[in-house]
Amino acid sequence: MITKESVFETLKNVVDPELGMDIVTLGMVREIAIVDENVRVVIALTSDKCPLGERIKGDAERLLKGLAGVRGVTIDLSVMTEDERNRLLQILKEKKQPSQLPEKLPKKSIKRLIAILSGKGGVGKSSVTAMLAVGLAEKNFKVGILDADITGPSIPKIFGVIEAPFVLEGKIIPPQSKKGIKIMSMNLLIPEEDAPVIWRGPLVSSAIKQFYMDVDWGELDYLLIDLPPGTSDAQLTVLQMIPVDGIIVVTSPQELAGMIVGKAVQMSKMLAVPILGVVENMSYVKCPNCNYNISLFGTSNGLTLAQKINTKFLGSLPIDPLLSKACDEGKIEGYDIKYFKPVVELLIK
Repeated sequence: MITKESVFETLKNVVDPELGMDIVTLGMVREIAIVDENVRVVIALTSDKCPLGERIKGDAERLLKGLAGVRGVTIDLSVMTEDERNRLLQILKEKKQPSQLPEKLPKKSIKRLIAILSGKGGVGKSSVTAMLAVGLAEKNFKVGILDADITGPSIPKIFGVIEAPFVLEGKIIPPQSKKGIKIMSMNLLIPEEDAPVIWRGPLVSSAIKQFYMDVDWGELDYLLIDLPPGTSDAQLTVLQMIPVDGIIVVTSPQELAGMIVGKAVQMSKMLAVPILGVVENMSYVKCPNCNYNISLFGTSNGLTLAQKINTKFLGSLPIDPLLSKACDEGKIEGYDIKYFKPVVELLIK
């Protein structure tokens, strides 16, 4: 006789290749129904674009067909709810082995650590990081920015900060912007701001770790970590070693940008770091004559992307020449962040 217990036991042999655990333990088996000798199973995937969905389905079907007494098998794929995803993230955190991931560094006196990430370059991730810092500072939060883009740092330029950090009692004291935002970046340590930093991965990872551990950040409400684009050593160092509370994903309306963001999203899932929300930058430009929104890079798809990965859509931002000018002149704190204020409000809720 076929029982739900025997079906569950069989499905424990179906392993999610990305997460390295079986689908029962991960809570992906949402429903089991047995009618006569036919078995129907509903498997909830983390995303409807999961590239391994068909493989998981095939493995489950093959194993269940080999179960004694089973005549027919139907596997339906669904998508996890936000609650189911949160439970999965908690399972991954509890189950991870010290041998698989390095030990997290201490959180220090920082209430929230948020990494800002993009799948590809050129989507305005650093300007989003800067506007988020300014928005939080304007709400009287104590804010710092760790510029983890070691080989392509831009945060000091955006804020107009040129003062080098100094060492006091064995700790690095970071310079501050006009509004008191603490900033640590490789560009503050090199002799010329256009001097290249030609380092391999291990050196980049070591520098990021030092920027976090050896800098005296003091008491902060928010430490924002501006990551380089992609999914390389720098991102792994931050998400594996620094106790990040969550990720903000920055994208643009281009379909290519959305596709590449998917890689970054999958990395965050594998490392059990929650995604706090999606910001779509360069979504439109306002006509200076009629105020009409012109979609230069195609139809906005930020909301759709956020729904696919079960997270908040924090908002769409326009292309604004005044923002470019403010960043080039190091005057981001004087820029009117009216378009960005709703993003800040949604984040701190």
